[in-house]
Amino acid sequence: MREILDIPVSELMSKPAVTVTPQTSIEALTQLMSQHDYNGFPVVNEVGVLQGLVTRLDLFKLYLLPYTRFIPALEDTWVSSVNAIMSRGVLTLYPPEPALKAIALMVEHRVRTIPVVNDSVAGKTVVGVLTRLDLAAALKP
Repeated sequence: MREILDIPVSELMSKPAVTVTPQTSIEALTQLMSQHDYNGFPVVNEVGVLQGLVTRLDLFKLYLLPYTRFIPALEDTWVSSVNAIMSRGVLTLYPPEPALKAIALMVEHRVRTIPVVNDSVAGKTVVGVLTRLDLAAALKP
């Protein structure tokens, strides 16, 4: 078995990444999550540049809005797209980085999904996604 330190992220990542756009409807996101057993999806613009990440937890939070103690802001009651619930400024990895770094980031930041990107003129372009399941598969003897 190869040491996890020697395995680059590019060998473990799921590719091509299943992505959504900020304009993707909540209904379409829900359908996509039922089709794929992924925890999160990179949110990209029309040229594939990373804008954020939307996860099952983001979707769960949306369903809790009517049950919160405080009156939600008016715009929160009209959430209709991924743009309103996605996380921005997400962690990323580059394909040659070691899998051990991915493990450390997932543990330290308690995330399950990290987009894998390449730099382009437009920004960070998504080339894959690394999940806890991808890493767990690499750790099997």
